[in-house]
Amino acid sequence: FPRYQIGESLLPSTVHGICRLLGVADQVHEAGFVRKRGGTFAWGSGSEPWSFDFALSEKFAGPTSFAYQVERAKFDQLLLDNARSKGVEVRERCAVSEAVEEDGRVCGVRYTDADGVERTARARYVVDATGNSSRLQRAVGGERRYSEHFQNLALFGYFEGGRRLPEPNSGNITCVAFPSGWSWPIP
Repeated sequence: FPRYQIGESLLPSTVHGICRLLGVADQVHEAGFVRKRGGTFAWGSGSEPWSFDFALSEKFAGPTSFAYQVERAKFDQLLLDNARSKGVEVRERCAVSEAVEEDGRVCGVRYTDADGVERTARARYVVDATGNSSRLQRAVGGERRYSEHFQNLALFGYFEGGRRLPEPNSGNITCVAFPSGWSWPIP
């Protein structure tokens, strides 16, 4: 950790709400991430791209009317370091094998540590933040439900020589629809 993940296009409520509550907002602001004012779309009835801003207008623009495009490994490391600094006991290079349940409630996990030793960790709250590879969801009977409309394929890649949108939208995510799908280039 941090491991590679595709980048993330944050929203103002994450940057100015959740990150502030976690005490990591200053580190996020100082990390050098691409700043975005909103989003740009080539979508809908017309072919001309259109944009929205997080601020209702320039007159209402303020300290919370932007967000960031983040590199996940760097962002995740900021969050992990922040948690450690707040006293969280972090265990890295461990593999969870199963959920520990008592009285019908998950109260911990069994895992193998970096030295190959099997251990148990207990907690008042257990959060599974593993994403698509979730073992805990399956272990407690959770079922992943897919929409029949979104059982498609997503590809990602990196491009050289791409151009950003002109200012003031150069940091925006751009969502583009075409007959057989859509794309979302993130600067």
